[in-house]
Amino acid sequence: MLKRFITGSTLSLILLSSLTQIVHAAEGSIFLGRYGTMLSIGSSTKNTGSFFNGRFLYNNIKSNVFDIGVGYNININSFQISPSIKTIFNKYEESLAETTMSLGLGAKARYKFNSHWSIYGQYNYAKECCALKTIRNSYQEINSGISYTPISVLSLELGYRYIRLNNNSPSKSYRSTEYLTKTPYLGVSMVF
Repeated sequence: MLKRFITGSTLSLILLSSLTQIVHAAEGSIFLGRYGTMLSIGSSTKNTGSFFNGRFLYNNIKSNVFDIGVGYNININSFQISPSIKTIFNKYEESLAETTMSLGLGAKARYKFNSHWSIYGQYNYAKECCALKTIRNSYQEINSGISYTPISVLSLELGYRYIRLNNNSPSKSYRSTEYLTKTPYLGVSMVF
């Protein structure tokens, strides 16, 4: 009985400590570009260790994209590498078809010059899954930029985002290569 109580108490403290760390390191971002607006929420995306994030790209011309992913941040001095896996949901605005789901891999690299300035680059590749067709669509995202952090809870970002969907079943409305966004953006991130 005492062993169960001690084990339960220990597991409860570990869970409470983990939840406190996640809540403390929660982040929210908004990125404004010419062809789309991206909203992002996450936890521990800039700290060492595991992280999770979710993003929503609104594009009133082509389609909307929602992704959710997990990854691990590895810090080596001023350099950070972040491999991740994602699930990406894509819905064309004009299409009556269902939302497509893609599974993908990605990586992000960040180099900090000092406590205020850093540069970053990100690449994600995903392949459509859960589809009955034999040739599946692919999704690619390239993102890079510079970040300025005047205080520890606020970051300003200036970058370029390129998201491309290779459509293997083109139609009158959709070409074989659709650019969901390829534009510079300005972003603001806050840590709560």
